[in-house]
Amino acid sequence: METTIYDHYIAIDWPMNYMAIARMAKKPHKITVIDVPSDIGELRIYVKNLRTAKIVAIEETTTTQWLSTELKDYVNTIVICDPLRKRLLTEGPKTDTIDASKLVRLLKANLVKEVYYSTDMFLYLRRLIRGYDDLINSGVCLKNQRHALLGAWGKKTDKDSKPESHGDHFVLKCFDRQIEAYREEKKDYEAEFKRLVKKYPEIRQQKTLPGIGDINALGIASRIVTPYRFINNGHYLS
Repeated sequence: METTIYDHYIAIDWPMNYMAIARMAKKPHKITVIDVPSDIGELRIYVKNLRTAKIVAIEETTTTQWLSTELKDYVNTIVICDPLRKRLLTEGPKTDTIDASKLVRLLKANLVKEVYYSTDMFLYLRRLIRGYDDLINSGVCLKNQRHALLGAWGKKTDKDSKPESHGDHFVLKCFDRQIEAYREEKKDYEAEFKRLVKKYPEIRQQKTLPGIGDINALGIASRIVTPYRFINNGHYLS
């Protein structure tokens, strides 16, 4: 993290019900902590009213991307940090306000371990890839279940013969409808992949590597975001 001197150092602990906000000024070293109901509108007002240079630290959790997007226009710097680093200050009880106080102390001392985050279109790419992976896993599971059902009847393929009972025929048709829906969803994802590859040179660049197609190119781009955040070419390629 950069060693820039800020006028306000802020750490936010955001559970679903109550948010804890800890703040330290450049001088003196006193910590001010408030614990109020979680409200993103009130949080934006609080941060906005601090007129001079400010830096905010947020621990990496499921709400991190959303919080950083909501606050990015109101602060000079947002640091997404590794929650394990707070173990440097493990003395005493654990509450949201204490966690926020520890985090702001680490932030001002430049001891937080930053996690790389992006708040632009790469967030959508990551969600798209996760959705596609989940779809593929579900489709493979459906096909395996259908194959196992045929095996239970002593058959390998539909050509061997049709199910004899109405119940067996009904179950097989249910699997067929679900698999057909899976194939249609898969086509929609692949069409979106092709659209994004045409739109973004960052994704097309990955396809210049041997063996990398649309899906893998999009997955690599979504996770790396930019090669310039790596120390050298070797770090990037690894």
